[in-house]
Amino acid sequence: MSYRNILISLLLLNYHHAQSVFNAYGLGLSRSAYHTATSGVGSIGLVPTFHPGVSLDNSATWPGLKFTYISGSYNNRSVGLENSNNITYGNGLDKMQFVIPIMDRYAVGFSLKLVNNHNSYFKTDSSSFDFQGKNLITNKEFRSGGGLLAGSFGFSFPMNEKMGLGFSVDRLFGSSRDEHSLVLNAIHYRLFNIRTYSGTVMNINFAGNFYNDNNLIVLGFARISMTGKPVSGTLYQFDLFEDRNDNYTFDTDDYPATVNVDTIEVSDIYAPNSFSFGINAGFRNDLNMFGEFQIWNDEASSANYESIYMDQIGSKTHFGGGIVKFGDINARAWQDKLTFRLGTFKESYSLKYSGKTINENGIAMGIGFKFAVTGNQLDFSYRTGSRFINGGYKELVKEFKIGLSLGDVWFLRRRAKQ
Repeated sequence: MSYRNILISLLLLNYHHAQSVFNAYGLGLSRSAYHTATSGVGSIGLVPTFHPGVSLDNSATWPGLKFTYISGSYNNRSVGLENSNNITYGNGLDKMQFVIPIMDRYAVGFSLKLVNNHNSYFKTDSSSFDFQGKNLITNKEFRSGGGLLAGSFGFSFPMNEKMGLGFSVDRLFGSSRDEHSLVLNAIHYRLFNIRTYSGTVMNINFAGNFYNDNNLIVLGFARISMTGKPVSGTLYQFDLFEDRNDNYTFDTDDYPATVNVDTIEVSDIYAPNSFSFGINAGFRNDLNMFGEFQIWNDEASSANYESIYMDQIGSKTHFGGGIVKFGDINARAWQDKLTFRLGTFKESYSLKYSGKTINENGIAMGIGFKFAVTGNQLDFSYRTGSRFINGGYKELVKEFKIGLSLGDVWFLRRRAKQ
């Protein structure tokens, strides 16, 4: 195994994703939204946000698509501490997805998405002291990077004319690094760990039409996520070394010339389970109002996971609601093809060992534009909010995301030649 290649890939992740002090807890904060249309209302992906009756993050709704879609979402995020000029910026892909509806009754899909963000960086204030007539300046730095990705396969089918189910399996994988550094007269003495991950999560999605007349449609949605195989992996613990060339990794230019690495197999370090519920009321003018709720827990039993903070995210709750005004692709005026989104959300993370709570509140807005006969859609979203812990840090978070979904015609009967 090339430790150098692992470190380089982790550093690239650091540059692509903004850094939050709260990501130093365990594997960091889990993501709630992936597709741009979902982010535009602060949703967790249950209720329709992409198309009337359809969320690309909810496999049970995929048969409502009229075309096959390949879709991608790209984000730009900033995270800054309150009353501080220390702001970090990051960007990268959140999700790539391919969905194929079949005969208006079935659908299959594939996706690759970022599950959480482990990127964090902070440091202590500098102090100085005299050592044998020399003035030494020192401080400590803490840094982490990487995280979990998920490759997903899903399919959906009808239960009856008004209800449908969707199943998906997420194959979790990835790697991360956390580092403690002592800085002495601008020279870094690094002590760090590298971890690799592997596990699976299974998801069951439900979508149902509970009420329908000429003026009102009431839709209900639910999701149960269960750990199939708890995340396990390998932990590489590096001894302390002097990073003389300051390139964030150990090489032959550093001291000592060789560094011992302990290799430890770890298991059951991450086992997420959740239940989510959502309801959507659609009115005659294509205006939709929704509400969502989620309970999420990490039921991993292993205590052999050390991060920068000696604590982990144990549970999370999500409350959210908003409105969506869908556009009409067949409209003549371009402004009538626009979809408008607005929402608000609140999330609370509970820490396993200290019992402290990280609270995040925010608002989101978005716009989508339909074009071409195959239902292509260009989406934009903006989220802003704050997260804080009692007696600790408070962060201001802003995120701008753009998504492009290209449609095509698959599995349609060919017309007979005249």
